[in-house]
Amino acid sequence: MKKKKVLGFSRIVKGACLITFLWSALGIGMIPAARGAEKGFETPPTLKAGAVLPPELLQGKRYRIEETVPTDGFLMKFTIFSDFGTFIARSPDMAKIRIKEIDAMDRLEKVSKSDAFVAGLKASGRQFGRQIGQLIEKPEETIKGIPEGVGRFFERVGRGAKTGYQKLGDMKEQEKQSAPPPAGPGARLPGAPETSPAQGAKMTVEEATLRMTGKVTADAFGYDDQRRRIARELEVDPYSTNPVLTKMLDDIASAAFAGGLGISAFKAVVPAGMVISTTTTLSNWVWDMPPGDLKVQNERSLKAMGVSQDQVDLLMRQQHFTLTLQTRLVKALERLPKTAGRPAVLPVATTVLSFDQARFVAEAMEMLADYNEKTAPIKALEKEAPIVGRTGTGALVAAGPVDRLSWTEGINRFGSRPDLKAKQRILWLRGQATPRAKEELTRMGWTVREETLNNK
Repeated sequence: MKKKKVLGFSRIVKGACLITFLWSALGIGMIPAARGAEKGFETPPTLKAGAVLPPELLQGKRYRIEETVPTDGFLMKFTIFSDFGTFIARSPDMAKIRIKEIDAMDRLEKVSKSDAFVAGLKASGRQFGRQIGQLIEKPEETIKGIPEGVGRFFERVGRGAKTGYQKLGDMKEQEKQSAPPPAGPGARLPGAPETSPAQGAKMTVEEATLRMTGKVTADAFGYDDQRRRIARELEVDPYSTNPVLTKMLDDIASAAFAGGLGISAFKAVVPAGMVISTTTTLSNWVWDMPPGDLKVQNERSLKAMGVSQDQVDLLMRQQHFTLTLQTRLVKALERLPKTAGRPAVLPVATTVLSFDQARFVAEAMEMLADYNEKTAPIKALEKEAPIVGRTGTGALVAAGPVDRLSWTEGINRFGSRPDLKAKQRILWLRGQATPRAKEELTRMGWTVREETLNNK
C-alpha cells in the first residue's frame, strides 16, 4: 500500500478507534517510524514456482503452473493454466487445492461422458423442470411436501420456521447475499480482490453463495446430499469457490440422483485420482452434515460466545465466507473457550472483500487456537487487533497466515504500535519472513516464529 493512501485514510479516520488486524498499517499511520525504516523498505520478491512447490506438481496432464510467482509482502500469487480455465491461488496450499480440483474436474469429465450418466442427466433435467414448475404453480402444496428434515435449513435460533411460507420466505432472505459487505477492517487484510479474468481469482457469488446456503429445491429433493457424497469421493470441498468445479458437481449430482443412479454407480465409473497432501485438510463435517444443519450449529455457537444477532446474520450472509470457511472460523473460536474478546473477531470477518481475506481470518484464528492448546493459554484477544492474543503471563502472540513477509512500511508501523507493547512479543508466521524483515522486527523486540508448512 502506498504511503500517500495510508496517510489519506489516517486523516479520514483521525481520532477513531479502529478495529484492525496485525497487517493493517491503517490506524497507526501517525506513529513515528522505527530506526530500521531509515534504510528504506524492501520490494516484495518475485519467486520461482519450482522453489516453492514440489517438482511433480508444477505441471500435469491438464495444467501447468506459471514459473513466476510474485509476492505482495504477505502472500504468494500462483497462476495455474488448465484445460478448464485459468485459476489464481494466493498461497502454496491453495495452489495444491486448485490442482486437486483440476484432477477432480478431469475425473468428472470422464464420468459425464459415460452412457449411464448421459442418460441420467437427461432424466434429471426433466425431473428438475417438473419440480420447479410445481413450486411456481402450486407453492403451498409443494412446500408442504418438503421433508421435515429440510426445514432445519431454515431454523433460526429463537425464531424457528413454523410454516412452509416462512421457510420459503427465509430461503428468499438467505439468497440476498449478493449485496457488498459493509465497510470495515476486513477489507484491509492481505488477499484483497484483484481485477483479473482468471476463473479462480475471486468468489463467484451466484455459484458459491447458493451452494453455501443450499437451494431449497436441492435440499428438498436430495441433490445436495448426493452432491456432498460425490465431493467426498473426489476429496474436494463441496462449497469450493471454483465455479467450474461447482457446475460439474451440480450436473453430475443431478444425473446421479434424478437419473436413478446411486453413489455406488458413481464409484464404479469414476477413475482413480491423484493424491495431494495439503496443510488444510477437509473435515468430515464438510461432507457429512447438510448445509442447513451446519449453519444452525454455527449460529448457536456464536450466540453462546456472546456474538450479537446482527453480527451473526452478517457472517451468515458474508458472500466471501463459504460455508467451509465459516465453520472453520466458528470451530477455531470454540477452541478458545476461556479466551475473552472472541466477539471482536466478527467485525473483521464480516467486512472482508474476497475469499482470500476470509481464508486469512479463519486461518489466523486456527493458528491462535493451536497456540492456546499446544503452547500457552490465550487469555484474551486484543480489542483493536482481535487476531492478536495475550497469554496469562502477558505475552503477546500475533498470528500471521502469510507466505513471505517482507519489510514494508506497513510492517514497520505494525511493529511500532504502542498498543501492542509487551515484555514478550511473538509474531507467529505460517510461512517465512525475509532476512531483512526478521532482522528489523527482532530489533523492535519481536520474536519471529516461522513455520515451514508451505515449503516443499
